[in-house]
Amino acid sequence: MRELKRTYTRSARLMAAALLIVLIVATFTDLPVSKLLYPGHETSFGQFFAAFGELPAFLCLTSAGVLLIWNRRRLPGGRMLLWAAAGAVLVLLGLVLAVHEATDNVPALPTWVAVLVAVFTAAVAGFALILLTADCPVRTVLRFVLTLVFVSIGTMALVNIIKIPWGRARMRFITETGNETYFTPWWKAGSALKNKLVTDGVSSDEFRSFPSGHTACAACSMLVILLPTLNKRLRGKERLCLLIAVGFTLLVAVTRICMGAHFLSDVTFSWLLTLGVSVLGIWLFYFNQKVFNKIWGLFAPQTAPQTEN
Repeated sequence: MRELKRTYTRSARLMAAALLIVLIVATFTDLPVSKLLYPGHETSFGQFFAAFGELPAFLCLTSAGVLLIWNRRRLPGGRMLLWAAAGAVLVLLGLVLAVHEATDNVPALPTWVAVLVAVFTAAVAGFALILLTADCPVRTVLRFVLTLVFVSIGTMALVNIIKIPWGRARMRFITETGNETYFTPWWKAGSALKNKLVTDGVSSDEFRSFPSGHTACAACSMLVILLPTLNKRLRGKERLCLLIAVGFTLLVAVTRICMGAHFLSDVTFSWLLTLGVSVLGIWLFYFNQKVFNKIWGLFAPQTAPQTEN
């Protein structure tokens, strides 16, 4: 566990340092970068990630639900119905969010396609985790489930708490109007401008640039770094898992800029936000024994702490 903690700590510090550097650069180059990358219209490639780029956050919920249902007999307290019900709620919530966000971001997308993609990816992810956790201690499974739920819900909540009142105009709106005075730096709320233009009939969605919900949700894929804790065969492959997640998140982030939906600072800040929530979640449920033992004790107060592999 100590070696694992060192690996996670080093990875988090390096990623945070890199993202902070990019955020500093973006503070001075937001508009030029968007002018360079945004062609002034949407692309099919960008629309694909607009529809499905947020899936990692929703798959965290469906995967957590599948694990609760599958391990309901092993989880503490003998509350099989409670664990199964909680799992079903998480699966349903993840699927509903996946379908809603896909069709909301790309209205031309048929609902049946969104449903098919959501169900298929959730099934594949759930089945893979069932196989990976076949010989995994139940306490480790619960740690993983708690982290998935905490990070995905926490990230989505924080993004919307910031996004709605912040009111930063999107690049596509600035381009369409040809008025660069609508541009505001990421650290300055644009709520006054938003309130004025929305009153004049402009859609409020054009003022939801900061931070990027897609990038934040895509960055939830970083939790694949926890997969080696579920299966010994994956031990030592933490960095590889993280590299795959970084590649996917970077792809989503770039497409959001290319679609004129976000600036470089928007996607960078969102990534940092998810990283911070992930670090907190992993610390709470993996490395803070007091917190996890209290949670475990709520369901199995008579069960002594077990030794995990």
